[in-house]
Amino acid sequence: MTMRRFIQASICLVVIWFGILQIGGSLIYKGEAARISNESYSASTVTYQYETQPLLGEPIQIIPEEEIAIENVEGIAVSSKEEGKKSDITNTNLKPDKRVDGKTIYLTFDDGPSKHTPKVLDILKSEGIQATFFLLGEQVQQNHSIAKRIVEEGHAVGNHSFNHKYEQLYGGFGEFAEQIMKTDDAIYNATGIRTTLLRAPGGTHTNFDQGYFDALAEAGYQVHDWNVDSGDSKRRGVPADEIVANVKNSKLANTLNVLLHDSVGHEQSVKALPQIISYYKGLGYQFDVLDESVKPMQFQTAKRLKWSRGSVTSSQQNKLKMFADRLDGSGERKHKIEAGTSLIVNRGDEQLILGAGEYKLIEGSIHVPLKKLTEWLGGEAEMDQKSGIIEANIQGKQVFWLADADALTTQSPAEKLNVPIRATLSEFGISIEDYVYNSDHREVWIEE
Repeated sequence: MTMRRFIQASICLVVIWFGILQIGGSLIYKGEAARISNESYSASTVTYQYETQPLLGEPIQIIPEEEIAIENVEGIAVSSKEEGKKSDITNTNLKPDKRVDGKTIYLTFDDGPSKHTPKVLDILKSEGIQATFFLLGEQVQQNHSIAKRIVEEGHAVGNHSFNHKYEQLYGGFGEFAEQIMKTDDAIYNATGIRTTLLRAPGGTHTNFDQGYFDALAEAGYQVHDWNVDSGDSKRRGVPADEIVANVKNSKLANTLNVLLHDSVGHEQSVKALPQIISYYKGLGYQFDVLDESVKPMQFQTAKRLKWSRGSVTSSQQNKLKMFADRLDGSGERKHKIEAGTSLIVNRGDEQLILGAGEYKLIEGSIHVPLKKLTEWLGGEAEMDQKSGIIEANIQGKQVFWLADADALTTQSPAEKLNVPIRATLSEFGISIEDYVYNSDHREVWIEE
């Protein structure tokens, strides 16, 4: 009898113990994930070599060519800025993240540049992160130096129309396309680069029909919406603490695209920015810029638009497509480099002069022949025939590249390899001090 009671008591203790563990585990889970949205993931593999940033190319990141498992987020609900309603993202397979946990955030600023933008840039620089600025053409024309600074400091820029006036932009695609082309030229005149990134004023929901999407895609533009609305444009003078609260109350996901503004009247957004950055850093997110390799987040096309307009005509679509003939076969934006325009690279009294056909502008980054650049700097670049690895050596510092299939079919792969000049020089501890890049003058000065 005593033994039976002992066994029963033991069983009760075990049941109570496991019950406590289960309850405790559940509470811990809810506490950590209370604000994380339900997500479905699918694994895929990608191969990396290196990335570049505009204009001269930010420090290169050489990554061994190996398969890296990544996760894609699907089915996240986001808020429409104009309607305040929930909309589904139709495209969410974003750029593979090289981090193991894959938590990436894109801070995006609309409607600038303005007098507030330099302060935003100062904060980003002090925090050691980069962002994406969707620029208005009329603001770029008024703030050339600020637009140029955005690019020089390694941030990405996108097209946000010329004047942000909805009734003009969404009254017909002809006017929308005209504003996109005008802004494209304004950005190029101020910064020396062109961009395929585009954000629709007010977002695409209830503003875009499929014709808008199709015409822009045909011309090579990539339309980006968002999945975190800071709420800084819901009304005039939204206070910083409310902006921060809106961000913190937004659902978390593997990839976040945060909508902010740096235009006149948004000084509270600037005030809120350090807290927003601190919040996401605390959650382990990696900050990155949008580029052409990032598949855009887009709101689902609304069944009913807010605008009464005709369909996109073939002539309107063709006009934009002809303007955007700077797209090459791979879909990357390229510039029309005028015949006879040479690139001059200066180091002290020495000059490296590259003819118009010897360098390229790819995704806003100047690419030059690796072998010619290396030898001019007193080094050498050679390829190992067995491994296909190209090694560049300058004063004992080595950097390696893996030759692609096309290069391996040539007689001198090392001579055919073009690399981003700023990124490559950075690998050897050499920095660029200044540059000029326009239609008739292209010159770079590097430290001695």
